Amino acid sequence: MNKKYLLAGVFGAALMLGTASAYCQEPRPEPPFDDRPPHHEIMKREHHRMADRLKLTDEQKKQAEDIRKAGREKVKPLMEEMKQLREKMDAAREENMKEFEKILNDEQKAELEKIKAERKSEFKARRHHRGERPMNPGDRPLPPKPEK
Repeated sequence: MNKKYLLAGVFGAALMLGTASAYCQEPRPEPPFDDRPPHHEIMKREHHRMADRLKLTDEQKKQAEDIRKAGREKVKPLMEEMKQLREKMDAAREENMKEFEKILNDEQKAELEKIKAERKSEFKARRHHRGERPMNPGDRPLPPKPEK
């Protein structure tokens, strides 16, 4: 019977530490403003490349655009659901971290703040490094619009 309690305690502690570690991470900040084109421009470029490579006719290009538009409309409500779920998850993580912090003494809380600051700094460094490389290796200017 003591082994059951010991095992449950070990698993509980591991779960709590894992949760605490996850909560120490800061929410994802917005990407820094830079000279990258907006996402829709990149996607437009990719669609042009694919159409050119597949040698789509004008009719096929129109059909492909209609299919993409219909797909975006199907995905919109799912994206909103994901956004709401992320918000709920963030709130649950924040609440869990507050509960975890309640069990810490002052010294442990100070150390936890140091850990959070270190992780935030590491995150920013990774984020900055990522911003220095090209978004897509094949990024090129948009092809000229076909003449009518």
